[in-house]
Amino acid sequence: MTAHLQNLIHSAEQLTPIEQVELINAISGLLYRHYRKEQTPVNFWQPQDIASIIASQGSQPVSDISSLKASFWPDDETADDIVQFVEQQRQEDQITN
Repeated sequence: MTAHLQNLIHSAEQLTPIEQVELINAISGLLYRHYRKEQTPVNFWQPQDIASIIASQGSQPVSDISSLKASFWPDDETADDIVQFVEQQRQEDQITN
């Protein structure tokens, strides 16, 4: 994080909670307007080629399989554990509905 950004964050911390929310709203609006301008309108009924879709989404091929590893997954749980958990949740949902 740059020193300039750290200074901005420090200044924001000095604001009241209401002022912080107003700042977040202002920044959100700014970002929305900025990125909305960058998007080109797409005609839903006119198909796009795959290269155009990839370019519009900014997708890149995976070059390192380890980048797909879920950092939130507990080391002591197996895939079978999560499958069992999901099945249990579904059964409980069926009983309550």
